[in-house]
Amino acid sequence: MQGRKKSESDWALEILSERKEPVFYAELIREIANRMNRQTDAATLTSIYTRINLDKRLIYQGDGYWYFDSSKIYREV
Repeated sequence: MQGRKKSESDWALEILSERKEPVFYAELIREIANRMNRQTDAATLTSIYTRINLDKRLIYQGDGYWYFDSSKIYREV
């Protein structure tokens, strides 16, 4: 059985879980692009930023920093 492809938000959760602290948005979206083997041009980074903005598990802390709400992480059963 083939698993689903990781989304931008899934990568963000992984990065934030590894670091265990809020991460500045520019660093976060560049790291997501790198892990997804995507370009780091403005259009790609904007697209990634938009997608993580739409995910309710990720929380904008303010001053450009993001973290995640572990109580809202979906776990497959």
